[in-house]
Amino acid sequence: SALSLLSESASRLSIYPNPTYGEELVVKLEQLADKNIEVKLVNILGSEVMSLFEGQIVSNFHPLDPISLSHLEDGIYFVKVVADGNIIKTEKLIHYK
Repeated sequence: SALSLLSESASRLSIYPNPTYGEELVVKLEQLADKNIEVKLVNILGSEVMSLFEGQIVSNFHPLDPISLSHLEDGIYFVKVVADGNIIKTEKLIHYK
């Protein structure tokens, strides 16, 4: 519906620090209340390397627990937010150990 499209376009995905230098990654989701979502980390080839969150968001501001990336190789990754099978937000992440 037009209302759900409007709410998805108003949603925000914030990730920091970016680039990372061995710190834990902080991910914040905004304006996604009452949605079942998945947050995934994928590599430059599009393969999922980590699931960061899966479940229902209950408030308009939802920080995830800090995420350790120390096991990942240096490189470019993407944080993707998926709702109802559709990618609604993507942010590029540059990671260094």
